[in-house]
Amino acid sequence: MTRAKIPTSIPSLNEIAPFDLLGEERLHRLVSASRLVRAERGEIVLQAQDVPSCMHVVLDGEVKCLLLAPSGSEKLIRIVGAGDIFAEEAALLGRPAMAMAQAGRNTRLLQIPVALVREAMAAEPAFAEAMTTRLAAASYEMMMHMQLCIQLSSTQRVAQYLTQLAPQGVEHAEIHLAADKQTIAAQLNLTPETFSRVLSRFVRDGLVRPQGRRGLVLDKVSQLRRAASH
Repeated sequence: MTRAKIPTSIPSLNEIAPFDLLGEERLHRLVSASRLVRAERGEIVLQAQDVPSCMHVVLDGEVKCLLLAPSGSEKLIRIVGAGDIFAEEAALLGRPAMAMAQAGRNTRLLQIPVALVREAMAAEPAFAEAMTTRLAAASYEMMMHMQLCIQLSSTQRVAQYLTQLAPQGVEHAEIHLAADKQTIAAQLNLTPETFSRVLSRFVRDGLVRPQGRRGLVLDKVSQLRRAASH
């Protein structure tokens, strides 16, 4: 993993929410104080139990957030893509990170000092509200993930995952899987074999059609939503 001062060619934070709500002068201060990190696939970006002093904003690539068991096994809890933030809760609280962060592929990210983020939140009410909403949404998403993995059957988990990728109110949708099937299965707390078996059943039932390497066509979204809730 390499770190360097951010060159002027790196896009400014005004393209990434909620930093897009900040004025030019404050954005310049944040960018000037931030570090650009380049991580190759498999590199550890943040160790569990480290106390981060920065928020991490992914510019491009992918970061996997993993919980580690005493046995050494890993549980995938989140995949962070371009434009998203991770480790913000630990940085704001000044507490150890609960999850390890590992680059899922070659990735560039910004490390933004949390002290300057706090300063911006105090000075800019709209930014503070947007950051609070982001944290609340992340907490809600985590609770949904726990429900998905604990309360639902394998069929319900896969159906819910697929329908969450489809726009609301449509019966037909083309979707793209953000990761390979093994990674998605881990995220759903399923074996890759179980995930493939459920997906094959949906294909046989005429609910889903493969489209390219990671594309799927959902032909009967309403039936998939019913499968997710029953």
